[in-house]
Amino acid sequence: MLQITPVRIGIVLVLIAALAAIALHSLFRPASRGGGEAEQRDSHDDDDRPAPDPPPPDPRLAFPTRFRNVRPEVAYVGDERCAECHSSIFDSYHAHPMGRSAALGRAEDGLERYDHEANNPWSVGPFALQVENSTSGLRHRMSATDAKGNPLPDYEVTADVTIGSGTRGRSYLSNEDGILWQSPISWFSSNGHWDVSPGFDLGGGGRRPIIADCMFCHVHSVEPVTDSINRYRQPLFSGQVSIGCERCHGPGEIHVRERAERDEPAGVDDSIVNPRHLPASLQSGICQQCHLLGSERVVRRGRNVFEYRPGLPFDQFVSVFVRPPSMADMNRSVGQFEQLEVSRCATAEGGRLLCTSCHDPHRAPTHAEAPAYYRGRCQVCHQQESKDCAAPMTERTARSDDCIECHMPRAESSSVVHTSITDHRILRRPGPQSKPRTMSPREVPLVAFERNGTVAPEEVERDLGVGLAHLLSRLPAGSDTHQLVGRFARERLLASLREWPGDVDAWVALSRVRGARRETQGRFEAADRAVRLAPASEPALVELSEAAVAARKLDRAVQAASTLIEINPRSVDYLLTRSTAYATQQDWVRAEADCRAALQIHPLHRRARQLLAACLASQGKQEQADAELQTARRLVIDSP
Repeated sequence: MLQITPVRIGIVLVLIAALAAIALHSLFRPASRGGGEAEQRDSHDDDDRPAPDPPPPDPRLAFPTRFRNVRPEVAYVGDERCAECHSSIFDSYHAHPMGRSAALGRAEDGLERYDHEANNPWSVGPFALQVENSTSGLRHRMSATDAKGNPLPDYEVTADVTIGSGTRGRSYLSNEDGILWQSPISWFSSNGHWDVSPGFDLGGGGRRPIIADCMFCHVHSVEPVTDSINRYRQPLFSGQVSIGCERCHGPGEIHVRERAERDEPAGVDDSIVNPRHLPASLQSGICQQCHLLGSERVVRRGRNVFEYRPGLPFDQFVSVFVRPPSMADMNRSVGQFEQLEVSRCATAEGGRLLCTSCHDPHRAPTHAEAPAYYRGRCQVCHQQESKDCAAPMTERTARSDDCIECHMPRAESSSVVHTSITDHRILRRPGPQSKPRTMSPREVPLVAFERNGTVAPEEVERDLGVGLAHLLSRLPAGSDTHQLVGRFARERLLASLREWPGDVDAWVALSRVRGARRETQGRFEAADRAVRLAPASEPALVELSEAAVAARKLDRAVQAASTLIEINPRSVDYLLTRSTAYATQQDWVRAEADCRAALQIHPLHRRARQLLAACLASQGKQEQADAELQTARRLVIDSP
């Protein structure tokens, strides 16, 4: 039997301190060097409490537009009211993938199967996974055994919300009293089977929090709790679930009322947005809501993504940053805008080629209709070229004379397994994509995808600093690129905070950058300032709890983590962060209690069992500690 000696305990604790402190939105290692930055000290006494900055002007009130339904007080009415006058569009739209973007509970279209041929159940390393379909709904179950082969308690979640039309696949959300988590199990339509959700480490987590940005692109409307990460006001959906008419036309309250009282006006109806009456940049903004993912999306200072209204510039609510074309991975999912940006069709048209030039948002062609439908769209601009197509007629006939199959071929997505993407570069002669080049020493790797010129340059620079801080977390620590991006982010965040010292998100981003640069004290000071500005902010508290552990300010770490647990008691990460702080204080009893609470939520959580093993060993419970450590080792999926 393995004996856990004091040396072994130390090794385990070092490992756990590096892993358990990794919480929701930070992937930085605890820093080893102290010292803040002389030009930006952040500690304050109780008589000098900072205040948040006043919000910038609300675009819904300030942006000049003829359409009256962009204002914040105008209410949404739901698609059923639209159907009263637009029944044919209502019917065709709800057969469109956008009209089937989400469902409460399971979707009723019968797309998913639950038999052995659909890979149900199946195994991944030490884990057995299964989807159970019953009259009460869907349940997703993950099982494993301990080191002796005895069954461990299952990790089981209900699939309370189905995300996705099923065109490429579906994911599932569990709603725990308004706190949303993604299930580790997804359906993939391309091969008709169940598999692990993209990006999940089954033993290392399996409880991905669903942030407002994710919900924004998949459901009609939800109301995020202020300062939260994955909490939403209940009921989760006050009306329809899937993306509806008003996501492209704006709230319908004025329009429905006035059309019931009097006939449609002559000329443009300003009671509701009709995208055809918008300039090209504002039309594109409607599609950008969900189809411009970019490399980083940063919600603007003082804004909420759900505040956006069609007819307004999207970049006044969200700054989207993309890689320069020569550095971009063109095979990422949801990269259509970046691809179209480099296409000759778009550049030759001077911005007049829009999504709706090819796509009808009200109706999707069937598979049989698609070749002729899209060929007709191409021929709007390419009448002569289509007649003189270089491909032999036999080949064109074999491909149903399909322009898309030749010039917009499908390729495997580089960011989502088991799915494919359609190449929106619209190449004359498609071929292998060139490998993205690396950045040069003076080159910022992100550029703003901004088309309206309505956002002040200093605001864009602020958002770029926040976006670079997010990007930094995904780069190899210590690499030249990591150091350059860290410097670029730091410069912009410091400049922005001199202008807006009450910007909570910028302080959180600066704390993360300082952590990546191994500036332990500076990281703590920035996180502490963020929490002083917003004491109930989950992102700020997450960063403070981790920064305080790294700075060995353990009482502050326990305090921040305890507040997080009160706010979100179902987060395994928050319990493990507090357990790590207790363990560092050698308060093994409390550290053990938090580990066990985490395992009540997720019994197959590897890091929770690692930390529990250290707690037990430090209390002299060698046999129990050995068993937990062996079980933790079993919950590892070997890399291929």
